[in-house]
Amino acid sequence: MIRVLDKNVADKIAAGEVIDRPVSIVKELLENALDAGATQITAEIRGGGKEYIRITDDGCGIPAEETGLAFRRHATSKIETEQDLDSIRSLGFRGEALASICAVARVDMITKTADAHTGRHVVCEGSEILTDDPVGCPEGTTITVQDLFYNVPARKKFLGPDGAEARRIIDLVSRIALAYPDVRFRLRSGRQEIFQTTGRGSILDNICRIYGRDIGRDLVKVDKAQDQFLLRGFVSPPNMSSSSRNRQFFCVNGRVVSSKTVEQGLEKAYRERLFAGRFPIAFLFLQVPADQLDVNVHPTKKEIRFDDPFAVEDFLAEAVREALEGKQAIPAVETERAKPAVETAPEPVAAKPAPAKAGPEAGPETEITPAPAAVETAPAPASASEQVDIKNLLQSMRADAELKEQTAEYTAGKGEEPLDLASLEVIGSVFLTYILATDGDCLYLIDQHAAHERIFYEKLLAQYHASEKLQQEMLIPLQISVSADVESAEDAWIGYLQAMGYDIENFGSRMYLVRAVPAFAGPQEAEQFLRQMLLELEARPDIHSFAGLDKLIMRSCKSAVKGGDVLHPAEIRSLLTQLADCDRPWSCPHGRPTIVKLTKYDLEKMFKR
Repeated sequence: MIRVLDKNVADKIAAGEVIDRPVSIVKELLENALDAGATQITAEIRGGGKEYIRITDDGCGIPAEETGLAFRRHATSKIETEQDLDSIRSLGFRGEALASICAVARVDMITKTADAHTGRHVVCEGSEILTDDPVGCPEGTTITVQDLFYNVPARKKFLGPDGAEARRIIDLVSRIALAYPDVRFRLRSGRQEIFQTTGRGSILDNICRIYGRDIGRDLVKVDKAQDQFLLRGFVSPPNMSSSSRNRQFFCVNGRVVSSKTVEQGLEKAYRERLFAGRFPIAFLFLQVPADQLDVNVHPTKKEIRFDDPFAVEDFLAEAVREALEGKQAIPAVETERAKPAVETAPEPVAAKPAPAKAGPEAGPETEITPAPAAVETAPAPASASEQVDIKNLLQSMRADAELKEQTAEYTAGKGEEPLDLASLEVIGSVFLTYILATDGDCLYLIDQHAAHERIFYEKLLAQYHASEKLQQEMLIPLQISVSADVESAEDAWIGYLQAMGYDIENFGSRMYLVRAVPAFAGPQEAEQFLRQMLLELEARPDIHSFAGLDKLIMRSCKSAVKGGDVLHPAEIRSLLTQLADCDRPWSCPHGRPTIVKLTKYDLEKMFKR
């Protein structure tokens, strides 16, 4: 029997599509505040957001005659016609956020527009508006949400512990604060202030304030415009990586999103620069035409779809790759100033909780008014019973000065010029492994084995892609036996070898005859590569199960110059010249760096100058 559901039941079902945990509420309210043109936003939570959420902004507010409409389903100021769906420029547009929130929680809203003499105080509970009265308040909107899922106990029991829910909210607010550097954000959890930003428009400053200076110090600037695309942000140098993708932040047209297209473009840029299983740190801000982007593919707008994902992927990969070719991306010798990447996920840096003030703590039982605007932290004056810690105070001032200086350097684009390896002045070598060279500004150490691996690898790829295959005949044809599995998959792999320059054919009884090898490789190099490849195929006979031919070659670069081999000055010069001609000279095919640098500043710091 078909029935029309009661309104309360239908509202709770609809709310489940938008609100599944406290972080969903924070996301919807923050997006509404940003769409309202807010320049200052304060977010406060208690009990991981399950008990209490308050979002205060100084945006345009809601007119008095429209406050009731704001809590109705499908009521929105973001779109008007069907054509508006093709070029959405706002963060929220479905018109279900407030309606869904008040269906499963107790909601209190105070709002006022700039031209109104008084604001409105609206109280909602279970999809019903209980009061809508005039109230004195400043311009903007404050929304307080309490007792989430009080009327849906089945859903409430599936929420995580307070700490887990709070971490989700902290991560979300951190990402949105990064996406809007011109907006001043403040986040509090209980009595503890988690972070606050300045709203001065500096992406790097926000990264350092939220995630810490150790993360922001060594990032490489990305800034590229091409056709209708614009990409800005920061990425980590190859020597600074993470064991997961949770250090990757993507913002497209002001919207914090997950995007396989952006992930793949970033991965392409770092190909052969990182070890397997390592991921770059990235804070990327992409702008594309609104009509080339579909943001309506996910109920909570976490995912997006590009009209031409391959164009976006290629543009992003090229932009990041160009940034990684600058001198600043060359790994620095680790000193006190250069710390290794931390394995765990970065969490926003929490400020020390302020001392409790006299009087009741602001909460559900107190008057609901917009919180004061966030201000920059400053050392608090010492009380009569406290002594000023001059050392810590000076260290804090010095750290702030370094942060401002570094931010200015990035703004000016310092450190983006590429390094000309062929023009380096060779000083010598140490330990029969590392070449020493300088350009007048830095001292460089080049790993001769990693450098030659890179040269050999790119020659193999060039030979594979060349239209004319240069070969050298074997004086005595090479006979190689393979397993039955490898022979049965011959059609999948023999063409790859022939495309590289091998003259190889089946000789019967699982035996193959090699009459010629690629011209640039010596007979021993070519044989070693071939045997290594066939050994890999015995474990996985289908060559397409590998991540392409380049990965096979990467695993088979065993014939390069080794550490300990003596190189004469002419050979060193030739090695640097060939390395300079490589497309990606900064790492070997396995992801190890070919070159590291030591600046004059690092040397002076070592010697305490």
